[in-house]
Amino acid sequence: MTTPTTAPGTALPEHFQARILGHVQHRVGDGALEDIPVGQMVQVDTALASLVVSWESEGQPVTVTLAKDEFELYVSQGAIELQGVTPAAVVAAVNAEASA
Repeated sequence: MTTPTTAPGTALPEHFQARILGHVQHRVGDGALEDIPVGQMVQVDTALASLVVSWESEGQPVTVTLAKDEFELYVSQGAIELQGVTPAAVVAAVNAEASA
């Protein structure tokens, strides 16, 4: 397993994995909210103001975007479990955003 690299200006890594443990939703365009399947292992990539979450469903790639605040809320509620990232990194990222 490789050590996640940290994105500039944030305590979250640029690329890491997470597991969906609870009710996590995303919106496709202007459409209805859709669930990310519970138990799904996802790849997460840090973008400027959001996190890009991707996985495979029935052999097809799925990519969605969650706002950083929304992602961090799901993590704090226990609906998303970060893999290879310490909870302190998430707290540091939230605190850095709040003081910016």
